[in-house]
Amino acid sequence: MLNKILKNKKIMIISSVVLIAFVVVMIIHIGNKRAVKTFSELAGLYDADGIFMLSIRDGMSGEDAVLENMEQVIEVFEMIKGLTYTRDKKQEKRTGWQYAVDIYEDEKSFVRLLFAGSSVHFQHHELGIGGSFTVNPGAYYAADRDINTDLESFYTAALLAKRLAQEAADAEAEAEAKRNETVKVKELYPAITVVFDNNYLARPHSGLQYADIVYEFFVEGVSTRYLVVFKTLHEENFTIGPIRSLRPYFAVQSLEYGGIVAHSGYSVRTAEMIRGLGIREIGDYGHFWRDASRRAPHNLYSNINNLYRAVGKLPLASEKEYRFKTEFTGSFVEADLIEINYATLNRVRYEYNEEKDVYYRFINDEPHTDRETGEQYYADRVIIRDTTHKNVPGPEGLVDIYLDGAGKGLLYESGKKYDITWEKSGRETIFLFMGGEPVEPVYGTTWIQVVRK
Repeated sequence: MLNKILKNKKIMIISSVVLIAFVVVMIIHIGNKRAVKTFSELAGLYDADGIFMLSIRDGMSGEDAVLENMEQVIEVFEMIKGLTYTRDKKQEKRTGWQYAVDIYEDEKSFVRLLFAGSSVHFQHHELGIGGSFTVNPGAYYAADRDINTDLESFYTAALLAKRLAQEAADAEAEAEAKRNETVKVKELYPAITVVFDNNYLARPHSGLQYADIVYEFFVEGVSTRYLVVFKTLHEENFTIGPIRSLRPYFAVQSLEYGGIVAHSGYSVRTAEMIRGLGIREIGDYGHFWRDASRRAPHNLYSNINNLYRAVGKLPLASEKEYRFKTEFTGSFVEADLIEINYATLNRVRYEYNEEKDVYYRFINDEPHTDRETGEQYYADRVIIRDTTHKNVPGPEGLVDIYLDGAGKGLLYESGKKYDITWEKSGRETIFLFMGGEPVEPVYGTTWIQVVRK
């Protein structure tokens, strides 16, 4: 009987142990199940609508990259939200992290996730009294996968966007500072003006990048030429050309700069029309040369030193002060593109370059470049001037351009277009903003496109 009792007692003990072990296993199993958490359970965020801001920081550089693109914010959020997290106390001994993600619910609180491989440390930050954040120590979890490579790509893209935005802001600040800056230059009066050929056989040109002002005028048919104004006293020599013949309105325009004009002859009609104007001509008397690599008459050149010598004793250069950009703050519209079609085969275009704060010049969709340097010409300012043109009877297709009187125009500068007017009753042409404020000259090259009214 005693043996039977002992045997039953032994069975009961074994059963109890088994039961206890089963219960322990179930508790552990249930505990493990409960240890698996979703992001929403841990962070209290259920969708991207609750995000005020999201930033990623590299553990090595420590530089924050804020995601400005909402599509990227949602993509990162959904990636983090889609992970499952299991409590992992062993990871508490781990030091260092690869990427930190800060998800702001508002300006006063955010959730920080520190990623190192598949280990994630959750922290909750709240803005406390005195403006400092208090940190809930949080806990370590093991995510179901390592997303650091994905975070790296988002971080790199956001950091690039941040740097580009900063560069753009710096460029704008520099441009703004430049608008308020002034420069002093040595300037001649009378200046030297030169008639440039603009036939397609005359391109590329030489020396236009040194000009202070360039006028483009119709001459006949579909052709235009330039009156190029060199006011600044240049210490270094440079080539100028090709040079072509004079028209009456070139002579009239040159008077605004003292009336010295270099050209290659003129017609009897022009000679009669400019008689008595008092201009001083520089012609081909050892001051010019022909370039054998080009076809005449599109191959006549000079240089600035030859033109200085042709003038003889230069007047003393006076010091003039110019602003880099206009101070006018009146109404304008944004304008990155300027198009002037003199004819089907003579189309001028300017494209604004924000980084350089200039308008690059094109002719017939091709960059207008310099023969010697290969660089593309640009304008710091472009003026379009509506002017009366009258056709001259005869087979040559000549025009007369009347520079006196008044008219309308447009001014382009720093990506802005202003409506302006012009008037000329004496020797000087005056440009005015619509409110009557004078358009002051600026430092750099101004192209004045004279077009048919």
